[in-house]
Amino acid sequence: MDILVVTSEVAPYSGAGEAAEVAAALPKALKGLDHRVTVVSPLFRGIDPTARSLARKLTKLETHLDGRDLACEVYDGRTAGGVDLTFIGHEEVFHAADAMGDGTEADVALRAGLFAQAVEQLLRARGADVVHAYGWVGALAAVRIEAARDLDVPTVLTVLDPASQGRFDPGLASKLGLDDAFRADLEHGGALVALAGGLRRARRVVTVSPTFARELVTAPHGAGLEDLFAALGERLSGVLSGVDVSVWNPATDARLPARFDPMDLEGKARCKADLQRKLLLPVRSDVPLLGMMATEAEDEGFDLFAKVAPEILRNDCQVVVGFEDDRDGDLGRVLRELSERWPDRMQLAIDEDGSLRHRVLGASDLVLAPSRHEPCGLVPMQAHRYGALPVARRTGGFADTIVDCDPKLRTGTGFLFDEATGEGLLGAVRRALAAFAREQAFDAARRRVMTIDHSWERGARLYERTFKGALA
Repeated sequence: MDILVVTSEVAPYSGAGEAAEVAAALPKALKGLDHRVTVVSPLFRGIDPTARSLARKLTKLETHLDGRDLACEVYDGRTAGGVDLTFIGHEEVFHAADAMGDGTEADVALRAGLFAQAVEQLLRARGADVVHAYGWVGALAAVRIEAARDLDVPTVLTVLDPASQGRFDPGLASKLGLDDAFRADLEHGGALVALAGGLRRARRVVTVSPTFARELVTAPHGAGLEDLFAALGERLSGVLSGVDVSVWNPATDARLPARFDPMDLEGKARCKADLQRKLLLPVRSDVPLLGMMATEAEDEGFDLFAKVAPEILRNDCQVVVGFEDDRDGDLGRVLRELSERWPDRMQLAIDEDGSLRHRVLGASDLVLAPSRHEPCGLVPMQAHRYGALPVARRTGGFADTIVDCDPKLRTGTGFLFDEATGEGLLGAVRRALAAFAREQAFDAARRRVMTIDHSWERGARLYERTFKGALA
């Protein structure tokens, strides 16, 4: 199959979250199944075509949006894994921003509308068997493609976060490039909602874990779009994500101060000591190190941790909280106050060079992921790869990724709690700390989780089946 992947971010070129990672790793796995895969994304300000070995094509994509003609440049490249790349550039619209959501609502609408229209023109020029669209930005492109009478290319929409919807004031319809042919697809709750249009138009809709797919239908996790998710029926499925095992591999990870694998964990001990020294924590191998990484997501459950942090820190343990950037607000202030109160047991760290998540995972014995709702399960998968046992709520991708450990650690891959409360988190942390004290059993569990296959191979084959279903 010839698969055109439409995404607003793709690692390592743009974005730093789970969406960007999935948009990079899945196409690589599909390429490994002998499909032709091309990833299409905007050329934002932070992408240097020369440094990234991108070649500008002479032919431009001619579009008409918001009452004016806009010619988009096309840059082609290829990843190390053999996946073709196409970046769509425009000096005023794309190159003036670092991400799709930068600027005012009108700016975002124009940027998303131009990208969707440019993707439609690109598809006319190159063709494809199926279009795989990511998130609300991809959903807007899917609406255009499905509504175009001269295109007969099915679309498959992946929903990573239903709360990220692309919701706009109806007065911005012209900037989104909407006409009467498909404006009605986006109308929902008095607004224009790009994700709603994608749910209505796409031939298949996939979310990033089977449990989360069920939750979208049975629980209020659809962020106001529950009726549309419920109406999908058999068009909705859940495919558990994987990780790029060439990127998340402690045996080869250059971001770590020392490498290790399940057979030889000496390097992990060195990673732990190195992080302790750099953060001015006591260098101790006998104390459990609990790692947490904050992302851009709003529902990380860090407030649950803040409620019970004093109870956790009264134990003989250490906690490292990593941030992608300097975190402001009340929660950031509370976490800083906790680190100042318990400097020998808790420290905060800012990711200055993109390596912090790798270093925290490499050093941690346990990884805290207390999100109330979690579509994907990448954090536990990454933790397993680096020999850390996750502590998480039994929801979404976490429920599909983690098997709760039994008291003797003979089975299980982490520690789960059910209620989204501080007490629920505290109970799971106490079980995890008690498990760490069982040195030999914990070491065996650590080695066991490192051997779990979290690659994209199975997920890619399930997507392949979904694409074939959309074609049929």
